[in-house]
Amino acid sequence: MEKVKTSFIISLSILFIICLVSSQVVYLNSFASTYDQVDFALALDRYDLLAMQPHFPGYPYFILGGYLVNQWVLDKAASLTLFNIILYTSAIIPMYKISRGHLSHSVSLLVATLTYSSGFVVVMVNQPMSEGAAIAVLWWYLWSIYGAWKKQSMWTRMLSLFLLSILMGIRLSYLPLSIGIVFLFYKQWKNKQLRMKEIMLLGLIAFLFQLLWVGGVALTEGGVFGFMKLALSFTSGHFNDWGGTAASADSSFLNRLYQLIIQNIGWTGIGIRSIILTSMFAVMFLFSFQNFQWGKIKFSFLFQLIIILMGIYFFWAIFAQNVEKPRHIIPLITLGLFSMYTLLFLKRKTGFMIVSILLLSLQVYQTTQLLKEQARNLPATYQLASFLENRKESFVIYAWEESRVFTYLDAPFPHKEINTYAKFLHDQSYYKNRDILLTSSVIKGFESQGVDLNGKVEIIKEFSSNSLFDPVYHHIILYKWKSDEKS
Repeated sequence: MEKVKTSFIISLSILFIICLVSSQVVYLNSFASTYDQVDFALALDRYDLLAMQPHFPGYPYFILGGYLVNQWVLDKAASLTLFNIILYTSAIIPMYKISRGHLSHSVSLLVATLTYSSGFVVVMVNQPMSEGAAIAVLWWYLWSIYGAWKKQSMWTRMLSLFLLSILMGIRLSYLPLSIGIVFLFYKQWKNKQLRMKEIMLLGLIAFLFQLLWVGGVALTEGGVFGFMKLALSFTSGHFNDWGGTAASADSSFLNRLYQLIIQNIGWTGIGIRSIILTSMFAVMFLFSFQNFQWGKIKFSFLFQLIIILMGIYFFWAIFAQNVEKPRHIIPLITLGLFSMYTLLFLKRKTGFMIVSILLLSLQVYQTTQLLKEQARNLPATYQLASFLENRKESFVIYAWEESRVFTYLDAPFPHKEINTYAKFLHDQSYYKNRDILLTSSVIKGFESQGVDLNGKVEIIKEFSSNSLFDPVYHHIILYKWKSDEKS
């Protein structure tokens, strides 16, 4: 009977993995509908940080992967998405291997399948953004640290340092996760398995690994000084101006906390905005929390490591990331769900097996529907571009980040990126014989500058897409500047 149950779990897990990966490829997303996505896509043609192709810090390993895929897949955005899928599919291996340290072969495969199929994570993997590749490497990085703890050799430690370098070269914002290496070395030094001299040597090796990608990107910018100047400019803007961090945002700390925990992690990241799935996850979380008895689990290096990684990244997300974009909390989602599943099956193997399979079925179905929607339905920015392309009246449109998408799409109409109201008033005066159009992002920007636009604009049309795919530009309102205000 036990063999039959084991075979059933293995067969079902493999079937779900095949179904989900097939859906990811069949519904391959080829839209570059946001500023960041356009940055990455354009970089496959010409790598230039000054031209924001891509933006700092350059994401060299992600761009390299997309470039290699682009040799066979002509569409640039689709190439980046496919690279994400390939890399993320490989992450099933470390998910399984890490879980195998606590659970049986079949249950570990089920845990890996459940973790891999996390709806929001899969949807984000199917975008031409670096998160998908970064999450994949994060799992290999975690596996390497776990392996270095068990095998305790210089080679396994060096592998962890190398994978950290790959992770940073794909997504530098995952820098806080380097605490995992620090924790590993501290534990081994405390247990007298690692000497201070060896730690210093490993520190030098870590620096050289990071220098591989940093040095390469610096060379493309004409040297170290040019790269440092660009770095300081970008980081200053990110933390003090447009980055949506705690330092630059207007919202209170409590509002950011609510947005991060309830909206981003709970409702969007885990439940993918489904009441049924969110409820099931909530029940499973409560039972898994009961299994988390510090007296027994505190000796597990794996759970200590995951708690530290999640803890440090949580504070990073709340203070140094834009909470309006749920994709920034993906590490918390994937690590948290993995921990929950592992804890559940440590004790309640039979009872929660049926619930987990039901959850997996619902999650794969809903995720497949979302993948289909994301690949087939035009994003709001694309809808706007299509509408303007077919507009017969002569016009010029002022936009913010939408203008970057228009450039990527080779839009045949005149468009300008505008930031200040004073500059707009001056510039639009040159187009007296054209309709002056503005997007809602421009209008909001002017209003934030204290401008009263009441009676000065009128709505022409609205464009909407799923906010799960793009939380910022999922709803765009097109306005027309009233003719009597053109003077």
